[in-house]
Amino acid sequence: MKITTERRTSMNTHNVNTAASESSKTWVENQNNQNLLSSLFIRDDAGNYAMASHSQILSEAAKVIDLRYPSGTAFTKNEVAEEFFRAKLAGSEREVFAVAFLNNQNELIAYRELFLGSINTTCIYPREVMRAAMTFNAAALILAHNHPSFYQEASRQDIEVTRKIVDVMNAVDVRVLDHIIVAGNTCVSMASRGLM
Repeated sequence: MKITTERRTSMNTHNVNTAASESSKTWVENQNNQNLLSSLFIRDDAGNYAMASHSQILSEAAKVIDLRYPSGTAFTKNEVAEEFFRAKLAGSEREVFAVAFLNNQNELIAYRELFLGSINTTCIYPREVMRAAMTFNAAALILAHNHPSFYQEASRQDIEVTRKIVDVMNAVDVRVLDHIIVAGNTCVSMASRGLM
C-alpha cells in the first residue's frame, strides 16, 4: 500500500445552506482539514486510488519515522533523542512508556514501547525493562514516555520509577542516559534537569 499526495483542484464546496451562526473561521478550518485529507490517497495492488484513512496515514507515517531513524542511528546529542521520541510518541492519546536500546557507542539497537497505559498513568515494571535490555544486549538506554495532557513537568512518580530503573540497570552495568517526557511537541529531558 502506498500513500501519495496529490492536490486536487475542486470547486468551492461551501454549502449555501450553512447556518448564519457558523463563523467564517470555522468554515476555513474545515476547508483546510478537507484539503489535507482529500490530498492524501492510497494505491491498492490493482493500481486504484482511494482517499487514505486516518489509520492508513498514521501507519505510513510510522514507517517513515523508522526509515529516518534506522538501527545504528547515533544518540550522541540530546536533540536527536528528543526529535526521535517526539516523532514516536507525540500523537498518542494514551500514555506510552518506551525505551531506545543502545550499544556502547550510543547507537540505536532497537526501540520498543514496553508499557501502554490510560490517558494519565502507566504501570511500569523495572524488571521488564531489564529483561528487554538483556534481550537486546544493550549497553545503554534512553527511557521516554508521553503526557497526553501536554503537562511538561516530571511527576513524583516519574522521578521515582526512573530512579528504580537506574538502580536496576546499574546492577547489570547498563547505563540509563536520560528519561524524556514528550508533552505534545515539547520534550523535557529529566537528565538535563538533574532529576535522575
